[in-house]
Amino acid sequence: MFEVWGRATSSNVQMVMWTLGELGLDDRATRYDRGHAFGGLDTPEYRAMNPNGRVPVLRDQGGPALWESGAVTRYLAARYGD
Repeated sequence: MFEVWGRATSSNVQMVMWTLGELGLDDRATRYDRGHAFGGLDTPEYRAMNPNGRVPVLRDQGGPALWESGAVTRYLAARYGD
């Protein structure tokens, strides 16, 4: 189960979701709207996941939070790609 925090209109969040889709993992992902009009980036809970207070954030099966779309994409490809 993957948890992705960030709004669907963010190009950085779209990059993560696209990567999950390309790897055939999108059916195991839940996305939570955060950022812009949705807010939620300044809460202590969110800042504990990403001290920069930006989207996206990914948690893979409840593990540590990963942030920055490029880093998340590289992680997914290395862990789940061929």
